[in-house]
Amino acid sequence: MTGYAGLPFGEFSQCEAGNVGVLGVPSEVDSGPRIGASLAPDALRRMSQQLGTGLPVNGRDIGNLNLSGDWSVTLMQLVTQMVDHGVVPVVLGGASEVASAVLGALPDLPVVAAMPLARGDVAARPANTIWVGLNGEQPADVWDQIDQRSMAWCTARQLDEGRGDFYDIPERAVLWIDISVIDLGHAAGCVGLNPGGMKPETLVSVIGSMSCSWQAIAITGLAPALDTRGISELAAIETLNAALHDG
Repeated sequence: MTGYAGLPFGEFSQCEAGNVGVLGVPSEVDSGPRIGASLAPDALRRMSQQLGTGLPVNGRDIGNLNLSGDWSVTLMQLVTQMVDHGVVPVVLGGASEVASAVLGALPDLPVVAAMPLARGDVAARPANTIWVGLNGEQPADVWDQIDQRSMAWCTARQLDEGRGDFYDIPERAVLWIDISVIDLGHAAGCVGLNPGGMKPETLVSVIGSMSCSWQAIAITGLAPALDTRGISELAAIETLNAALHDG
């Protein structure tokens, strides 16, 4: 198997500034009936090759992270090193703690988070977080955190109906895409159940319209074995390409 989207396998040290470094982190969700997130990195590699999809930027596929020991610390260190060298980490998860480690490595950068439910630890961040595709099932205390910090947010319904808009998009930010933000009826390969979620084409369009220089990108929440049609992988691949379309 070649790397994601035809990228050669290698080390991030082989990347130049402005390149991407694709890294798989095959962690699994702790519990629940919809497991299989650990299969996501290699499934995305296979699907990108089957589609003949390329990336609009150059780089290396660094392979999958060894999950023995305290892998989250290793991931944070690797992300920090890549960003310091001008390389954009594209981290393919895995469960949500993958993205938590990426955000932990870059605590001072704004975050754009496409997900159905705002995680409490992320909602506790400073006000520099934009929520894309939230549903109405947030706990009251999480809504309070979002409101108190005047965070920008739009629901999936607003975005699908073309009524959502974001202002003051930061010039540089971290992008976190949890595939569970997509409605289960459109993309069955999601870890979370999200009736009334976004359409895949809406997610691609919204992320592609954001004129932001992504300093790191994390994709989580994909459980490919639950989607025999591969629509979930396709949505993830198209959203990633839309995010990187400006190179």
